[in-house]
This record gives sequence, C-alpha cells and structure tokens, in this order.
Amino acid sequence: MTEKPLHSNVKNPVMLFVGDPKSEFHSGCKVFDVTFPNVIHPEVGEIRFKNHYVGILTVRAKFRSAENNGEPGELKWRTCLPRMKLMPSPHTESGSQDYFSLTRKHLLFDLVNLTALRFILQQPSPMWRDFKLEELKVFRTSMMPRSAPLPAWLTEEPTEPSDRKIPGVPNLESLSANLQELWALAEVVSANQTTVNLGRYEVDGCYDINLLSYT
Repeated sequence: MTEKPLHSNVKNPVMLFVGDPKSEFHSGCKVFDVTFPNVIHPEVGEIRFKNHYVGILTVRAKFRSAENNGEPGELKWRTCLPRMKLMPSPHTESGSQDYFSLTRKHLLFDLVNLTALRFILQQPSPMWRDFKLEELKVFRTSMMPRSAPLPAWLTEEPTEPSDRKIPGVPNLESLSANLQELWALAEVVSANQTTVNLGRYEVDGCYDINLLSYT
C-alpha cells in the first residue's frame, strides 16, 4: 500500500528584495516554510516536488534541542541540503520542469523530531519571470522503488542436479549428450573438407550458359 504524505502546511513564498522593497529589483531569492501541525514527532524520509525554474535549492530544518531540567530545549536551525543545483545552467530550460525526489542519501543528516522545514529558492538568471516549487509532498519514509527479488529457483540450492528444471528447457543430461553428437559430426565434416578450389559456376571445367546472366 502506498504511504500517504505527511499532513503539512506550506506557506506562501516570500521574495527577498535588495534595498527598497517598492523597487522592481529583487535578489533572485525566495523563502518559504513547511510546518507539520498535528503531527507528533514528524520524521521526514523523502521530499518530492516539481521544479518551476528554480536554479538552486537549499533546505534547512528546525529542531528542538534536548530538554534541560524538564524544560523544553531551544529551537535551532540546521542546513540539511546545501545549494543543490536543480538547473545545470540557469539561463537554459534544462531541468526547469523536472520532477525531483530528495531522500536520506541527499541530506546531511536524518530529519527526525523536527518542527519545520525552510526552503530557500534561488534563480540567478533574469530570464525567467517567476520560479517556485510545485506539487510539494513530504513523506515519513522513502518511497523509492525497491529492486525485485530473485526467483526462488535461482536462490535455492537444489538437493540434486535434476531437481532444477526450467519450463521449456530440456533436461541438462540429454542436452549435453546431443551437444556431444553435434560436436562429433562437426569434427568429421572438418576432417573431410576438400582442398580443391571450386568455381562458382563451373561444371566439369566448363560454364553452364544457363547459370550466367547477361548485362
């Protein structure tokens, strides 16, 4: 059964401006947070999303430190995914509409007992009017497909050689005997080969006119 994504609250992205916020010039950077209301001890194993012209992605996680004398610990931010390139070149279309799946192998540490995730989006190219992440889903465990197990007849040790039979394939002993006969016939033919060169259309040293074509 497919695991459902964690219940999360994705906040609207905030554009970071340089200087006067009323000016049209911006830093090419957006930030938004994802929280997990009503989820006890959220543990994240996979993050899925569709890219929309985001060049570089950084993800930070917010944790609560260990309790001290029964008091809740301090909330701290840690970077779990530093500057991952989603587009090989920000000035071209490559990677701009791709789907991504971030698992534990992409992260610097396991995301357990966290309170929020912060996504920092960067697009250094001025060619694209907007950039964002779409269809964002967070799963507790990784949903990466596992490799199919090997068939039992390949992994189980047979008690006797004749026990291992494959449908459509003859018995190994009879197959080996037939191959021995074919090998013996090949040796006989090879020993009786003639060394006389044969003409392609010669019959008793002459050419048959019916075998020739006119051009």
